[in-house]
Amino acid sequence: MRAFIFSVWVHVKKTSDATLEALESLAAKQYTTAEAGGKVVVSATVQGKSFTYEIPPGQSASDFLQLAYNSWRMVKIGGASGGQMTDAELEAYLIDVSGEVTDRTVAVFNQVNR
Repeated sequence: MRAFIFSVWVHVKKTSDATLEALESLAAKQYTTAEAGGKVVVSATVQGKSFTYEIPPGQSASDFLQLAYNSWRMVKIGGASGGQMTDAELEAYLIDVSGEVTDRTVAVFNQVNR
């Protein structure tokens, strides 16, 4: 989700307000989908700029809407005050200044009852 928000953020004015507006535009289904070479691509005009996003394999347009919603929700209520992120908070989240994102693989084993 963080990478998706980043891709929206860099296409708009790099502000919290502009990012929310763009996410709302996407959530309002103001986009088209096309299949090319087995890949599903979302295309939209977001704040006057062309925006494309390749939906990961195995996911659909409804998954894209869920991603748009979760992203909107994060920006809308992810601020320190429990409200909308400020521009600085959004940038800090995208940069991951608190080191929340990791690329380490974590294995989980569940006990099997016999």
